[in-house]
Amino acid sequence: MSLCAKTKRWLKANGDISLAGKTVLVTGANSGVGFKTSEVAVYLGARVILACRNTVKAAAARDSLLKDYPDADIRIMRLDMASLKSVAAFVKELKETGTDIHAFVNNAGTFAPPGGKTADGFDPVMGTNYIGVYYLTELALPYLAGLSHKVVYINTVSVAVMAAKPIDYSDFYCLKKPGHFTVYARSKLCLAKYTFALAKRMNGSGVQVFMSHPGITITPLTLNACGKWGKRLSAVAGKLFNSTEKSSLALAYILARHPLEGSQVGPHLLFNCYGYPRINRLPKKAQTGAEELIDFTEKEIERIHIE
Repeated sequence: MSLCAKTKRWLKANGDISLAGKTVLVTGANSGVGFKTSEVAVYLGARVILACRNTVKAAAARDSLLKDYPDADIRIMRLDMASLKSVAAFVKELKETGTDIHAFVNNAGTFAPPGGKTADGFDPVMGTNYIGVYYLTELALPYLAGLSHKVVYINTVSVAVMAAKPIDYSDFYCLKKPGHFTVYARSKLCLAKYTFALAKRMNGSGVQVFMSHPGITITPLTLNACGKWGKRLSAVAGKLFNSTEKSSLALAYILARHPLEGSQVGPHLLFNCYGYPRINRLPKKAQTGAEELIDFTEKEIERIHIE
């Protein structure tokens, strides 16, 4: 289904931007907000790279987009954020193929039940939502900074950051108090801390770093998080929460409005849970402590490589 008339009017009213001749890469692009972000980019004329763990689902997403945009230039790349090996191979492919990227949207995430492990032995939520994104970012940044034009780099955080507890490095993966929401909120807090510091570090480099969040949106991730209540929630979602389409407009807002680097963009109504994107205030706890977090993260990655 192509973009609705309201979305098209919003895009026109907020700058009527064109991405013709530019490339947008979206991770986790086969469904939910990632899929709709890709569609918005296609609608605006961009070449789009769907970076996904499951290439079969990515192909289905590409086919769906091509039905509505038959002239679109859509490429698929395999990327599993839960595997450092996959992340390294992905960045290597970007470099070897000389892939030109104008906007890079890290959207992939998970809300997996506690107890599992990534390919590297990390908690699946922390490993996917934070450590994988951190590793991908650090590997890709030198390449992106070397391109001949500015690159917009967006990490997707969450309103769950507001509820996240302070990071306890003796129990980083929340093993003492396991729970879906606890570790998810911490993973997004870690990502927000890192991204806020990263924006300062990259200022003036040609890579412009931002954060986005979808508010509360009914996606496969959300329904999985709600368990048996998922179907009931889905039935009333249209009246209470954002559609995936409305939550996918952060990239367009950033490209049109050029906010300060490091800004967080997301819905502005109902405690940042609903509405069209605006600049949101980043919680203070996400603006401090990045140095300790990054040091810990680097040691965790080094430990995996050593073992």
